[in-house]
Amino acid sequence: MENKLNYDIRPIKMDDYPKLTKWWKLYKEYGVEVPRKSLLPNKGLGGFVVEKDERLVASAFLYLTNSALGYVDYLIADPTYRENDRQNMLLDLAAYVTIVAVKLGCEKVWAMTSNKKLVSMAKEDGGFDILPDDYKIVYTYNKNF
Repeated sequence: MENKLNYDIRPIKMDDYPKLTKWWKLYKEYGVEVPRKSLLPNKGLGGFVVEKDERLVASAFLYLTNSALGYVDYLIADPTYRENDRQNMLLDLAAYVTIVAVKLGCEKVWAMTSNKKLVSMAKEDGGFDILPDDYKIVYTYNKNF
């Protein structure tokens, strides 16, 4: 997807995965874990990336369910990319993935982030609805049953 800010959004390729893994490792101090490919949609190929001047800048994955609900997760950006368009790229990526989900039959799409600036932009400029702050994520990642 070409846009006015001069970057592209395209489907993820397996060649992108080592770069994403590097980013996840760099965010480890914030509690970010490197997801196994088995936890990603289409074994790591069910997502999209933002690319600017042949540089990978951000990525997000789209989970499709057996209902009309889609889910966007593992939104991540290159921690060394600090240009002014970074937040807009993330918001455009989330909007793009949402549009893809709707085109695939989703009636509602969820996403989560702890990025306060991105949440504010999504609410003010992006037309997204934001749930109250009192929600918590309950998960069983890496648990043995």
